Amino acid sequence: MIAMSRKKIRRRGWPPETERSLHAHLTMRDEGRTLDRREVLDLVRGGEDSEVEFKVRYSNPERIAAEILALANSGGGAILFGVSDTCRIEGLDDAERVEAELRELCATAMSPPVHPYINKVAFDSGKRVLVLEVDDRRAPHAARDGKYYIRIGSTKREADSQEVAELFHRYNADRYEQVPLQDVSFDDIDDAGVWSYIRAVVSDESRLPKGLPTAMAMTDMRLAVMTADDYAPTVAGLVLFGQSRAMEQSFPRSQVTLTRFAGQDASAPVIEQATFIGNLASLYWRIEGFLTRYADLQDAPPTRRELTQDPNARAFYSRPAVMEAVTNALAHRDYGVRNEGARVRLYDRRLEIINPAVGKRIWRSAIDYGVSHPNNPTIKSFLKNPAYGVTTYAGGLPMARRETLRFARREPKITVLPHEFRIELPAAS
Repeated sequence: MIAMSRKKIRRRGWPPETERSLHAHLTMRDEGRTLDRREVLDLVRGGEDSEVEFKVRYSNPERIAAEILALANSGGGAILFGVSDTCRIEGLDDAERVEAELRELCATAMSPPVHPYINKVAFDSGKRVLVLEVDDRRAPHAARDGKYYIRIGSTKREADSQEVAELFHRYNADRYEQVPLQDVSFDDIDDAGVWSYIRAVVSDESRLPKGLPTAMAMTDMRLAVMTADDYAPTVAGLVLFGQSRAMEQSFPRSQVTLTRFAGQDASAPVIEQATFIGNLASLYWRIEGFLTRYADLQDAPPTRRELTQDPNARAFYSRPAVMEAVTNALAHRDYGVRNEGARVRLYDRRLEIINPAVGKRIWRSAIDYGVSHPNNPTIKSFLKNPAYGVTTYAGGLPMARRETLRFARREPKITVLPHEFRIELPAAS
């Protein structure tokens, strides 16, 4: 059911009283719900607001689609067709045709499709009103041209880039990597990096189309989308192949801050702090370079002699475990979070990697069993592909846990908080 502030539509069977009816609601199979005349009159008397819109007739499908999208992206609401802006019931001549066209519009003009609840209510005067309700169970939704709309008060408007990021952060961070960045051009993309990847993947260069624009190649790889006017890189496309200058201007939230502390906690003096920004390949190698200035990353555990010959010597860490934790942070962080990048903190005998805002979508117990539902599957698939140019390791966090236990004789500490994911790797001792 859609919560209607002061109008409060009360439906039969709501809230669900049985497990079966709840499941029907959650899987959007509760289409049999009906409105009566009294409820429609209550909506009309209440006037238009952030959750209710009036349309005297069905016209201009593109504009209607934007109204539906704005409601679905703003918590849900209803559009009453056959009602004027002055709260007068005018009625529809052909409610069945309007219903069919609205269902087609919701199915084909929006991504993902909107599943509306539609009721046709007849009054004694013979006038009929069609009520289309939408909820936010599958939000956020975009128009065909990749634009997102939101509702502010009784009006709609196109969401700006920050509002789009907040929509995905609120509803579905998993899909944010596929959002087109309208204010980013292909001049901001590292063409050489894109084509180096393609040539590494396509062994026979004769199969590559001659003169294929980078924009079309990236669209084929789902790293760009075609909008109403042109092509636009997606978040994944920029994160994987963006130029550092462009990312600093257009996508500063992709930054990583690294700090070396002269002690065992964050109250210790800071030896060095650096903030890096760029595509994931550059971040991967710069993070590794920072860490290896202060610690030894190696595949085999240190010998007892190496550990005891100098208590003040550099710490030893498992390279596979550390770089898998770095890969996890770069691939799966929530890129929709504003003004907060990933953080890497290196202490005397431990390393901490903190990712913003993914924790609320992770089940801590599932990690123990090696089960994951990671953010950003497209970004992950490129980052893990050898053609992308970084040396990653197979096995994910379960491998990092095993490697740390083998190397340091202690397991890493994994903490899942509502707004962050944190992994702490101990040094060998």
